Amino acid sequence: MVKKIAVLLTSVPQFGGEHQYLVLLMEAIKKCDGRYFEVLGISGNKFWNDWCKKNNINYIKYQVDYKPEMVIQNNMRYPLGAVVYNILFDNLSRIIIRNRVKLLICGQQGIFLPKLPCKVLRPVHDLMHRYEPNFPEIKSTIKEREILFSSVARLADIILVDSELGKQQFVESYYCKRGNPKVEILPFVVPSHINKLKEEYIETPDKYIFYPAQFWEHKNHVNLIKAIALLKEREPDIKLVLVGSEKNSMQRVKKMIAERKLENNVFIFGFVSDEQITYLYKHAVALVMPSYFGPTNIPPLEAMSLGCPTIVSDKYAMKEQVGDAGLFFNPDIPEEIGESILRVWNSEKLREQMKQRGYQKIQSWTQNDFKSKFIKIILRELQ
Repeated sequence: MVKKIAVLLTSVPQFGGEHQYLVLLMEAIKKCDGRYFEVLGISGNKFWNDWCKKNNINYIKYQVDYKPEMVIQNNMRYPLGAVVYNILFDNLSRIIIRNRVKLLICGQQGIFLPKLPCKVLRPVHDLMHRYEPNFPEIKSTIKEREILFSSVARLADIILVDSELGKQQFVESYYCKRGNPKVEILPFVVPSHINKLKEEYIETPDKYIFYPAQFWEHKNHVNLIKAIALLKEREPDIKLVLVGSEKNSMQRVKKMIAERKLENNVFIFGFVSDEQITYLYKHAVALVMPSYFGPTNIPPLEAMSLGCPTIVSDKYAMKEQVGDAGLFFNPDIPEEIGESILRVWNSEKLREQMKQRGYQKIQSWTQNDFKSKFIKIILRELQ
């Protein structure tokens, strides 16, 4: 009898990398539906309803319930009793029993799941509330995140992380004497749509550096603007294109641009389509990414796949992710950011070398590799 797995589908495209990772997981799973196991989508929104219909995946609609802190604590303290309680009163537990699900894959790291009557696999993309706690967007949620990730460590059976460092951080943060889940390294891979999308023209300067990121403080636009201001003294025609949704640093960035008279050097395009993102990568001198967060990030993968040289922060696992294909800098030092940009800006030969190394790096971990390892993890847990 073919065993059944279910996937909790709750992300939306606006969630960025977390959503892309779930799409990668589903792309891998759908090709095995009916062969090694049956797949059931538990869908929480229209995007995933439509995705399942398009890809012939059986699905049911379900909205994740908010659980108060007391319920979370009780699930951790009394896991066996919680299973019985959840079977009787929790809708997700009932779905699992009714459909004879052996393994549930939770697509998002930020969702609490009670103790369920099946194995649970879920990703943990970052623990930056522990390693970068001082940013305002993190400070207000530290307690909530601690409760959530403590429950993940206690209640999940398998954790997916995207790097060796990600595994190390999870172990040192949440491992205890009992109830430890298995931790598997399954790195991000370039999403399939990146190389399939046709580029859509968007008006840009003839020559520019590119940074796609929502305007959060931790994305470090501030030091990047300082770097551009310093570079302008040596390269008056230096240009930077920024795209991303407005968050808590947008107004500060705009003020800095005006104060430093960089209106002709820095361009903010806001939210753009995937096709326009593809165009911006392909025509940029380089991607520059001064983010403080990790362990890894998706834009360097997209850039390398599309032939865009990568200049990135040396934080966390970025060197593991990019290798010798990129240049690295200390994100705290605008002068260092600027020097890295200048090296690429002024050397076509270096840009070509970085481009070719990027292609090689991307081929070292492909979608087939991602799929193969993920399916092996699933089949092992279904034995």
